[in-house]
Amino acid sequence: MKHARRSALKALAAIPFAAPLARAFASPGAPPPARLVILMQNNGTQQANFWPDAAMRSPILDALFLDGSGTPNGLAAKANVVKGVYTPNDLNGTIGNQHDIGFARLFTGEKLMSLDGKPWGGGPSVDQILAKEWDAETLTLAVLASQYEPFPKPGFNHRRSFSYVGPATLKYPAVDPLRVYRKLFSIGEGIDVRRRLMLRRSVLDAVSGNLSEVASRLGGDDARKLDYHTTAIRDVERRLSQTLASQGTQCTATPTRPRDFLALDPAAEISAEAYVPEMVDNMVDICAVALGCGLTRIATIQFGFGGGKWGFAWKGINEQFHDYIAHVDTSDAGSSPENTAKVVAANQYYASRVARLAVALDAIPEGNGTLLDSTLLVWGNELGRGDHDLRNVPIVLLGRVGQGIPRGGRTIDAGPQVMNRLGCTILNLMGKAVPGFGDEPTCGMFAGLV
Repeated sequence: MKHARRSALKALAAIPFAAPLARAFASPGAPPPARLVILMQNNGTQQANFWPDAAMRSPILDALFLDGSGTPNGLAAKANVVKGVYTPNDLNGTIGNQHDIGFARLFTGEKLMSLDGKPWGGGPSVDQILAKEWDAETLTLAVLASQYEPFPKPGFNHRRSFSYVGPATLKYPAVDPLRVYRKLFSIGEGIDVRRRLMLRRSVLDAVSGNLSEVASRLGGDDARKLDYHTTAIRDVERRLSQTLASQGTQCTATPTRPRDFLALDPAAEISAEAYVPEMVDNMVDICAVALGCGLTRIATIQFGFGGGKWGFAWKGINEQFHDYIAHVDTSDAGSSPENTAKVVAANQYYASRVARLAVALDAIPEGNGTLLDSTLLVWGNELGRGDHDLRNVPIVLLGRVGQGIPRGGRTIDAGPQVMNRLGCTILNLMGKAVPGFGDEPTCGMFAGLV
């Protein structure tokens, strides 16, 4: 059994990352394809300073809806802020806490499941459900470096991603902006893309055969996990063939080439927070161009680990945020002016990065509107408040106004709404009609949104 597992892991390690390079153009006259982008943060928000007034203004959301000079950037009219979302506080027999509940459940809708007591997500997340539905590869990105917690605590590796292929099976994000850039846009660097893709397809053919032989020697749980990988390999093989057949329509747009952070500092992806702001901006810009070029229809960007511990020195905080700031925010009004200011500053940063992406998408003409109009951009949070409160989890929906969402510029406040409605809403807005999501099969969409 150990030999079989080692063989499987060795074969998997040989699989190169592959992403389509050809733009997926819609047929003339056809409506633009729907896209989904999910941005996930940790540690809750500052309740009194998050929820907007009738003019869509608040200390935190001003960083989303106003530009650097304080002028409205047009996003408020395409935004719906959903209040009242709660995540049921159910550890389901695991040793996790509310960070795990929020991080693993918000986008899967499933109860936690126990692997030796550790709290993993119990089913596929909405991005991966759509990826299967659309036969699409997802662009899964994150910036995880933390000087306070370079890796999740032992046994909590599930906090590395909120994206799940299936029960207790994560889709791990790419964390090196330069590597992602090279894989998506290296045609601009003079690399023979067709030759590279042919080589990758050959490697995948060999790996598929090896894994099929290994599968016959694995037990039930390992065989199930291996099946996810072999299915993914078959999907990549098919997409490579499609890409090779349609290489005449490359998109010439490219984002700014990221710096080689690992050459600057080998700890840049692990424990050197000095590069976090630049890496986040790189990932956001890569995401925008990838969507605009048709390289993907589904993208996720993750800000840190579940229960992450950034220091936010770039916001003047420079203190372990999780333990000494977020956990101290013990009331919706705030525990003290000093602590409230720090929580607000961190959340203003997140809002500004969501704005960076949304503004970029809104600047790309498409059909009768912009790329943002064809995209549902979802900004989520693992908690409502940093002291592990799972009520009033802040949800912001941007885009799709007039395409499933009647209008923007609103705060949807229809009372408590179970978090399963988020996944149900996303799927229905993306064209997959479902009555519920996860462990609430008939929860319906967000009340008051459509």
